[in-house]
Amino acid sequence: MPQLSRIDRVRGCLLGLAVGDALGAPLEGLTAQQIKTHYGRVKNYVDGVQAWKRKPYRWRMRGLYSDDTQQALALADVLLECGHADQGRLAAIYVAMAEAKGTFLGVHRGIGRSFRQVLADLQRGVSPRWSGQMKAGIGAAMRIAPVGLFFEDDPDGFFRAVMESSVTTHRDVRSLSGAMAVAHGVRRLVAGEPRDPSLLLWLASDVARDEARMTTEGYGEVVISLEPHARAMSKALAHAETLLETPRERALPALAEEANRHGAEPDCKRPTMGFPPACIPTCLYVLLTTDSFEEAIQEIVNLGGDADTTGAILGALAGAHYGIDEIPSRWLEGLQNREGIENRALALARRSTDGLSIPDLIATEMDLNEKEGTHLARYASLARQGGDRGANPVI
Repeated sequence: MPQLSRIDRVRGCLLGLAVGDALGAPLEGLTAQQIKTHYGRVKNYVDGVQAWKRKPYRWRMRGLYSDDTQQALALADVLLECGHADQGRLAAIYVAMAEAKGTFLGVHRGIGRSFRQVLADLQRGVSPRWSGQMKAGIGAAMRIAPVGLFFEDDPDGFFRAVMESSVTTHRDVRSLSGAMAVAHGVRRLVAGEPRDPSLLLWLASDVARDEARMTTEGYGEVVISLEPHARAMSKALAHAETLLETPRERALPALAEEANRHGAEPDCKRPTMGFPPACIPTCLYVLLTTDSFEEAIQEIVNLGGDADTTGAILGALAGAHYGIDEIPSRWLEGLQNREGIENRALALARRSTDGLSIPDLIATEMDLNEKEGTHLARYASLARQGGDRGANPVI
């Protein structure tokens, strides 16, 4: 692989996050076998119509990312505007997105019950320091990549930014340490560190240090599940390193089994479910056992489960390693809002928006939702008329 500039890696990271999210979004909730039955092997954007024929609310416009990328872009905007992860400003953006005129819950797309509760709490005045939910979800990790890009060489700023941007939605130590793992992975890969087994051991060490630090730097009263699960993520990462020589058909069940040792509720039947000690080590396992951005992302989204989030996490990590030129052109060309995402990546790389056109996040997402609504209405019309549901209207 040719020598890459930092800007190429940063662009690859943020665009890779959005590409992985958009590829996985229509597949969220499907098993690997269901994906295979409906699509064979997903190699490009799909709309979800074949798999979700009786659930039109699961249909998606091809190339359109979900809330995973939306929240990453909101975090990027806060970092660029404030120079740090200002909790109040990030919470205000989340609320403004919910209150904007658009689809259900404003312009937010595909959000789950936990984030809906966060929005409800923020809207009624709960402090963003205490609005995080108790469940060990993956939402903090899915959006965290901009912190790893912005604070590459500032360890204290990095730690505070991960914590401040994460506790607003998640207070469980497994969620917070999962965000630390992804942010450290982005930080190390953007710096050009090798994609080899040592990466998992370095990340396990990084996260173990941060797991201990959470109790000593003003977050002890906020973070929950410290007593039983304080080292869950660092242990899960170290365990993944022992599986790198194990065939995939045995390694994937072993990753899920290890996650269940760290209190998954309900039990993880697949390692791509939205539980941090499951899907983050799985994303890193796939990164280290494939040989290209395309192979890695195809592998993870075709496993199903929480496919948009695993696609986003692995897309950010793989993009940070391989750079923008290794992302297939068909995926970049089909990605909605590519320019807005890429300009934010350039701004993060420079730590400045000077000379760059950063489109307003809420206005952009409102336009995309309207575009998707028109697109899906055409599908519904075809269905009512007995037309071919597999048809692909021009978008």
